[in-house]
Amino acid sequence: MLFPRILISLLLLGFPMYVQAQVEFGKYSEEELALEVVPFEPDAKVVTLWEEGNSYFMVTGLHTDFHHRLKILDDNLLEFGDIVINFYRGKTLVEDIVKINAQVSYLENGERKVEKLSKNNIKEINLGGGEFEYRLIFPHVKKGSILEYSYKKIDHQYGILEGWAFQKEIPALYSKYTFKSPSYFIYQMIMQGDRLPEVSDIHEKKRLYSWTLKDVPSLPNEPFVGNLLDYQDRVDGYLFTNEYINPEKIEESEAFYASWNHVANSWMKFDDVKPYYLGPSPEVRNYPKLEFEENTQLAKAKKIYDYVAKNYRASYSSRYLEPIYPLDEFLEEKKGNSFDKNLLMLNLLKEQGIDSKIVMVNERKIGRTKLIEVPFINQFHSSILSATIDGKEIYLDATDSITPFGLLPVSKLVKRAFFIEKDNGRLEDLNHKHRSGSIFFTSLEKDSLNKPFFKHQVRLTDYNALQAATLLRALKEVEEYLVTEKNIEKESISNVSVNDQLSSNRTLTISFNSEVNTENPEQLVLNPFEFSSFRQNPFTQESRILPIEFDFPFYENMNVSIPFPEGYQLDDYPESQSLTIPSKKVRFSYLTDIRENEIKLNCKIEFLEDYYSVKEYPDMKYLMENVAALLSTPLIFTKTSNP
Repeated sequence: MLFPRILISLLLLGFPMYVQAQVEFGKYSEEELALEVVPFEPDAKVVTLWEEGNSYFMVTGLHTDFHHRLKILDDNLLEFGDIVINFYRGKTLVEDIVKINAQVSYLENGERKVEKLSKNNIKEINLGGGEFEYRLIFPHVKKGSILEYSYKKIDHQYGILEGWAFQKEIPALYSKYTFKSPSYFIYQMIMQGDRLPEVSDIHEKKRLYSWTLKDVPSLPNEPFVGNLLDYQDRVDGYLFTNEYINPEKIEESEAFYASWNHVANSWMKFDDVKPYYLGPSPEVRNYPKLEFEENTQLAKAKKIYDYVAKNYRASYSSRYLEPIYPLDEFLEEKKGNSFDKNLLMLNLLKEQGIDSKIVMVNERKIGRTKLIEVPFINQFHSSILSATIDGKEIYLDATDSITPFGLLPVSKLVKRAFFIEKDNGRLEDLNHKHRSGSIFFTSLEKDSLNKPFFKHQVRLTDYNALQAATLLRALKEVEEYLVTEKNIEKESISNVSVNDQLSSNRTLTISFNSEVNTENPEQLVLNPFEFSSFRQNPFTQESRILPIEFDFPFYENMNVSIPFPEGYQLDDYPESQSLTIPSKKVRFSYLTDIRENEIKLNCKIEFLEDYYSVKEYPDMKYLMENVAALLSTPLIFTKTSNP
């Protein structure tokens, strides 16, 4: 699609050369059969004994031979044994998977047996939008079993290599990747990880690159980790140029892009994209005819956004960097991908004189966070829209109907993106404007039997509200949300209600009551901050390997009002204090205000940035230990007399 077919003809000039696998399928060494514990990671329940990726060019494109061999070291594995191989066929057979071979070697009554996977255990699944997967269903997954599979992937787009991750969720004894390109293709290889330069075997003149890592630990399991792809030992590459391209005429080339401006202009000329930039299309069947009650740009933009978001389904989340359908088919089908929906929104906005641009983004945890600055479009995965409304730039994404006007799906809160504009295509930083957080209001009340209970109201704003609404849509029950996200015992809450104003003012409010323990009549112990996200310290490790990364900056503001229960006096409570870290990127305050027969508490924590380095971890750990201690400290009332 995006790397033209002219490149395929160049492959006829070369001859593939690649390194054969060092491990023979189905033949296991005595060491592999005897292995019970991974020396460098003794708690591992699964280990990769050997894995290899071998990429080379044939006339039909870039071929990669994969070979994986894993061993099960523990019986207590839940739902392990289904291996998923994802690939993207798209409209034009962009990728394909062939020659799948899989077997399991297992122990039965002390004897090792082998079972090859049949067609019934290898299932192809169409995920929609050109996305497919093969699911390998291994039987006999138990301690001592060896799962082995191999396959070939054929890729007709090779501007950016899929790359190879040496470090994954499970440890590996050996991990190898080899890449061989024709002599006339010049790839820029990117190595990530301190060990890779030491083990690289690179022959630039032969265009042959190889790496083998031994004893690769699993990725760290730490809270609040961002994109693990940014921290893996891995190698990637992108096609820089080839010897048959005249550097002075690269702007005329169909094979390579000279600049981001060249990419943008070419993309806007694609057959299924061009109609959206030609102006209104009222002659097209089912073209929207909107009437506007208000004449301001903001009112028109909101109506257009709401119409596209709610009337057209985003049925596909694919890597296809164009609309799934031509305009007339999309209007008929009323479903598509992010480009279908956002291009229609662009067309309708431009009809109303509102300047808009499609912006390609690299969604979080799908690709690298840091973009390759040279013009390669295939590093992106999806789209948003930049609109200038009443002189202000606003980012929009009509892909998901639940996302309110002015916010983006959290996965698209990236820092840099590709702006598509005629004669001005460019990479540009994004400036996300929001005030995300949660505001708690808690008061002590009495029921009809004079029994005390807490009345809570939690108002979530911006991205906190969006995350809660998304989860509530999946769970369908607010009680389940409270139990899942706030660790609340279901039996202890009552009178739960939700006021969803996400679309109108980007808030979602949850109200509920909770019980107060009155088992000891001589002493009343109250925990008003029981439902705070930070009543327990999330940072308990002595040290940390990866930076702390939140989805976005946010705050938690808790307000408590407690009248002194009749017949009780306040005996113990936390004193006011403020805390921060040296960088001032986190602020915490705890204010105690004692009045006549009432105590008011205000507790606020603000995370002013979403990224905190490993060096800041000790300060974060210390601060959050103190925060958790304060939020866990109860108010104690002692009985003075009978009411």
